[in-house]
Amino acid sequence: MKNITLAYRSLFKKGRSNGIKILSLGVGLAVGLVLIAKIYFEQTYDDFYPAADRIYRIYGNYSMPGEEGGEPSLMLSGYTSGGVAPGLKTEIPAIEAATRFTVFNFSDKEDVFFTEDEERRSGKFIMADSCFFDVLPRPMLIGNAKEVLARPMYALVSETLARSIGHGENVVGKNIRLDSYPNNTIIIGGIFEEMPENSHIQYDAIVSLASISKFFWDGTDNWIGNERYGSFVKLHPSASPESITPAIEKAKGKYLDTESLQKAGYQVSYTLQPLTGLHSSDPATGRMSVMLALLAFALLFTAVMNYILIVISSMVGRSKQVAIQKCYGASGRNISGSILTETLLHLFLSLGIAVLFVIAFRTTAEELLNVRISSLLSWSSGVILTGVCLIVFIITGLIPSSLFSRIPVATAFRRYSKSKRHWKRALLLVQFTACTLLTILLIIIVRQYHMLVNDNPGYSFDRLLYCQTEGVAPAARAKAIEELRRLPCVERVSSADALPVFGSGGNNAFYDDKKAFNFSDLSEVDTAYFATMNIPIIDGRRFESGSYKSPSIMVSRAWADKMVTVSGWKNGVTGKTVRMTQHGNVLITGVYDDIRIGGSGLHDDPSILVYSNQPQRFILIRLYEMSQENIRRVSDLLTRTLTGKDIVVIPYKAEIAYLYNDSRLYRNSVLIGGIITLIISVIGLIGYVRDETVRRSKEIALRKVNGATAGQIIGMLTREVCLLALTGALAGGALAYLAARKWLEQFPEKIALSAWIFLAGILFMLLIVTGCVILQSWRIATENPVNAIKAE
Repeated sequence: MKNITLAYRSLFKKGRSNGIKILSLGVGLAVGLVLIAKIYFEQTYDDFYPAADRIYRIYGNYSMPGEEGGEPSLMLSGYTSGGVAPGLKTEIPAIEAATRFTVFNFSDKEDVFFTEDEERRSGKFIMADSCFFDVLPRPMLIGNAKEVLARPMYALVSETLARSIGHGENVVGKNIRLDSYPNNTIIIGGIFEEMPENSHIQYDAIVSLASISKFFWDGTDNWIGNERYGSFVKLHPSASPESITPAIEKAKGKYLDTESLQKAGYQVSYTLQPLTGLHSSDPATGRMSVMLALLAFALLFTAVMNYILIVISSMVGRSKQVAIQKCYGASGRNISGSILTETLLHLFLSLGIAVLFVIAFRTTAEELLNVRISSLLSWSSGVILTGVCLIVFIITGLIPSSLFSRIPVATAFRRYSKSKRHWKRALLLVQFTACTLLTILLIIIVRQYHMLVNDNPGYSFDRLLYCQTEGVAPAARAKAIEELRRLPCVERVSSADALPVFGSGGNNAFYDDKKAFNFSDLSEVDTAYFATMNIPIIDGRRFESGSYKSPSIMVSRAWADKMVTVSGWKNGVTGKTVRMTQHGNVLITGVYDDIRIGGSGLHDDPSILVYSNQPQRFILIRLYEMSQENIRRVSDLLTRTLTGKDIVVIPYKAEIAYLYNDSRLYRNSVLIGGIITLIISVIGLIGYVRDETVRRSKEIALRKVNGATAGQIIGMLTREVCLLALTGALAGGALAYLAARKWLEQFPEKIALSAWIFLAGILFMLLIVTGCVILQSWRIATENPVNAIKAE
């Protein structure tokens, strides 16, 4: 109790910089602990399911014929044909339950739907069989999940979505309709508890799989083809994936004609992957966790080192008090206990500031981390964070208490001269290293993000808009396109079944009845597509209306080069007829320059575009000038023309930016972390320079008496600190290089890690350090030396 009283009194004593210590440690703890909680959150996906350790996702291992003369191509996919999961359940007694689901759209965007009152709502819809909650259960609030999911055109909705639809009223029995399928009415049959955020399957509504024929082609009984289903099994407690592998092979042989597949060069097998490891084992999750851990460590370590640095700086002022306490019988253990109690009080106050800091910037934190702060808090994460705080307490308490307990009793009668300079320099070195690391990382991330968003993908998108018109009749689309062309602000209009920014499916090209290669199929487009997208034509001609007697395609440069290599054609591919999966025999009318497909595709991925004389689901609009007024005009026209359709007109550039949203969020996280680390380091640097000038005040005064100028004094102080800063900056640069290489692995196209990036980061750090030292030492370098000598 006595130590607590002394610690409380010490909070208000001058010269101890308690406010700065507590504030800087609190801010460091706020950011560091939130980042650690996020890392733990990413490693604990799907662990909320009962018996999660017995749930497995079925992965399909597909081996297909390789390119002519090449090795077979292998693919591991988390999606299977619809009949695999129930078929394995039927054949293998060790499987307790099995289920499969599919989605309405494979992007992470929500599905738009309308209520009975024509109110617009949105949510993520999936389609699952009646056994879905047997394997991946959620608590039911109203209704029986198994019964509802067995009835065609019935659905379960989440509690949040139910509140949104019913405004507090019971929504069971009410009708909804998806915007993309306006003729299909879905009846709400039950309500389930909200999905946690740490689930790799996110949904707000589950439509019964018995309804699939109303929306898609029904492949629920297939064992080959139509691999769009996420399939899961729950094993009996005594079973394991290894123990049922022979049974899986036997079941596969019963349902698949394996001999015919092998003759054609195809092989299919199935493996079980643990549910709880699906997200954490993803390389992208691993990279993100490593980078967040690096950022959290840099922040926490800098804050802790700064706290210790300030405490050590106060030793000269507090040494006489400690020595007097020893004169009155205080032992080294008593002194250590007092310092540890003081540190504990500071830590509790810092945690309070951390909580207030997180609450104040909660919205920003949730945007950067892409998860609610409340979702990061759990009993298990609380244990982890408590352990981190305990480590912080041990480091910030034991080191200062050890140093204070060694202050000799004689200090009560003479000045304490030990400055602990080596300790201070070591702590500053760590801070300089962390600051340089984050500065260089920020430069690299900003440059990579800028390249991704602004790099030329092979087409022009700066004045391009698009609108998705799924579910609209072709005649209505055609009318809308004609009306858009009459707008003065519109330069060109076209339509397409797929957009390059969203990626594409794949198909195979054949030569002499043998597979030549795989390519990206961008599906159907109209005659105005190439002009609207500004895709250069390098051979042949663009599609022309009504000019073709057989299905026609245009191919990319990379596609043409591959086919020429395989076939040996001397005069190119234009005018040739080739066979490919899905489209059959098609005529090649021309070649366009390579374009980037999706967010991770390379420019040289082979691709094709297929001619269609029917307007497709995506309407593309190129404006003369991109402005909010012109976007509004386009949106108003489409709303009037396509009645009953939810119209959302989106700038194409926004989708390009959204592709790299994770990189943008990480850039902002590093920026905030870097600023906080820099501020904490500057506080520590200012304290160090102040202590050095006080400690060396007599020496500086004598130098000035002997003719030293203010510039020479400042240069002397700056030189020592800058040498230390240069050492830390070089170490930070080396760590930044290793971290940046790891982070850039996720991008097929990446910036070069040129020397000037690291040089710029090091110079920035040295400029900050030099400026701080000059400003802090200016007073003592210009004051009258007599004052310092008098004080001595």
